[in-house]
Amino acid sequence: MKKFSVFLATITWLAITLTGCLKDKDFENEKYGIQVQELKAVAFPLAARSPIMNAITGQPDALTVNGPVIAIEHHLPTPSDLHMTLEFDDALVTAADLEPLPAGTYSINNMEPVIKAGDSTYRLMQVTVTGTDVLDPNKAYGIGIRITSADGGYQLARNQKEIVVGFTIKNKYDGIYRLQGFHNRSPYNFPYDVEMHLVTTGPNEVEFFWPEANSIGHPIGDGPGSTSWYGPAVAPRIVFDPVTNEVTNVYNSDPTGPVITLFTGAGSRLSKFDPVTRAITVDWNYNNNPLRAFFDDLTFISPRP
Repeated sequence: MKKFSVFLATITWLAITLTGCLKDKDFENEKYGIQVQELKAVAFPLAARSPIMNAITGQPDALTVNGPVIAIEHHLPTPSDLHMTLEFDDALVTAADLEPLPAGTYSINNMEPVIKAGDSTYRLMQVTVTGTDVLDPNKAYGIGIRITSADGGYQLARNQKEIVVGFTIKNKYDGIYRLQGFHNRSPYNFPYDVEMHLVTTGPNEVEFFWPEANSIGHPIGDGPGSTSWYGPAVAPRIVFDPVTNEVTNVYNSDPTGPVITLFTGAGSRLSKFDPVTRAITVDWNYNNNPLRAFFDDLTFISPRP
């Protein structure tokens, strides 16, 4: 009886909900796009999720990402080639609280896309950005794109004709790594071997994010095959020289936590980034105590999504 009652209540709710949808003035006023299927329109289907963000690594070479899909809103595919035109608009970017990419640093492979006869989407849009290595990793950037015209009697879906493609800039040290190392303080001097994310916090610096703890911070070996940590109060950030790729500083992201510095005492190694393998060696300690040092080797696995 209980299952039946729930089912009956669900059917009643659906009936009320569907009736409400049919009487929704926003629906009738085409707030969600062109809903009357006798009308024909073109749209960005992902416009409601705009800005569409992409995390990219800053680099001097041109970088290309897939752009948004353009689709027709109609129950039938287009009977003939459908030609459209696009334009850029920085106002869309600032309205999304992003920084417009500088003029001349981006392009789209086709500002006059065509949906081929018998098809319903244009999927080949690609956005190319140049000189991402000079962009500020502390900012989020964007490109605003608008469909301005379509032929063949197709209208522009009112709330789906504009979209913003966004970019967050990761530096070259950013990524997913295998972290292996040890601490020299007994009884916490057992080796650790974990997955670690290095997350961009500035043009030439990253911080440790430990996905197992779902927090910034750093592991410590407290037994054979066992790890613990001091919590987010001990969360080192690594600073690199962008020319030599050597580590110039390690500091604590928590200013109220213990002081963290690059360790250069007895037994320390040259802390650096290898631009070929993307491996990182970094030795650091806290409270300026040589008996509170960590010796880390990070092997690059993959970019962070």
